[in-house]
Formats: sequence, C-alpha cells, structure tokens
Amino acid sequence: MTAKSPALTKGALVAAISTLALAGCGGEAPTQGGGPRGIFTSTNDCSKADKFNREVCTKTIRKAINAHNDQAPTYDSERICVSKERSCERTLNDQYRPRLIGFYVELPEDGAEKAEPTAKPLYAAVRGEKGFRANDNTIYLETDLTLDFSRNAVAAYKSHSGGAIKGGFGT
Repeated sequence: MTAKSPALTKGALVAAISTLALAGCGGEAPTQGGGPRGIFTSTNDCSKADKFNREVCTKTIRKAINAHNDQAPTYDSERICVSKERSCERTLNDQYRPRLIGFYVELPEDGAEKAEPTAKPLYAAVRGEKGFRANDNTIYLETDLTLDFSRNAVAAYKSHSGGAIKGGFGT
C-alpha cells in the first residue's frame, strides 16, 4: 500500500499562489483600472473629458501607440488585410495592419495607491458592432453606459466600422 499525499483544495492553492506572488515582489503589486473609462481618438479628445487630464491622457495614449506599433497584427498585402479588418494602414516596412482609430483609457480607482492608468489601441470592430475592438479582441460598444464615448470616437467608429468586410472568400 502506497501513501497518498494530502489533497490540496482549490482555495488553499489560490491562497498559496497569492502569497508567493506577493512575497516575490516585496508587497502589493501596483493595481490598474477601476476608475473612469473612456474611448477617445487623441490626447486632445481625451483631455476634454471630465475626470481626464492632459498629462494622464498623453502618457497613457503614448503607451497605447507603442502597443499598436509592437502588437498589431500585420499582413503581407492590403488585400489580405482588408479581408480580415475593416480599415487598414500601410506600415513603414510595406506591410499592412488594422488602422488605429481610437484609444481605450482607464484611470485607477480613487484612492488606489501605486495605481497606473491604462490604455489600449482600438480598431474598427470587424463584425459590424457599433464600437471598437482591442488587440485582445475585447469589444467596446457605444451602448456601454460605463464608458465615456467622445463625439470624435463615435464619428471614428461610424466611418470605419460600417458595412461588410471587403474581399476574401465567404465574406
């Protein structure tokens, strides 16, 4: 007869992992988000909204632009890009990627220490939704009343999201 190891419950496992994660970084990790959220087309657009200021908008949108440059899917031809995306732009190395048309900006919750604002690059939603799509395929819709959609953001998704995707088989 062999000895069995004691069973580790799901709750105990989560607690152990959390403890190890906190111990490894010397305390609490910086939190993100939980505060006001908005969809904007530029730093100026963002800074005009209540609860958002130019410094925060500039810093977070710059990060989103870097994420767009580093993480946006690329395609070898415009035809392929247009068959998968609603609107495309040419890159400096003669490839194509989805056109950057907006930014998701989220501020930290009030009173959250060491919290950082976050931003994501946004593209036209590919299934005709009235809104935007992030690199992680999260969809942000105008009907979400927890988001501050600027007028410019509404105009951007309307001009880039309408109609069926052009090209490609089966579209």
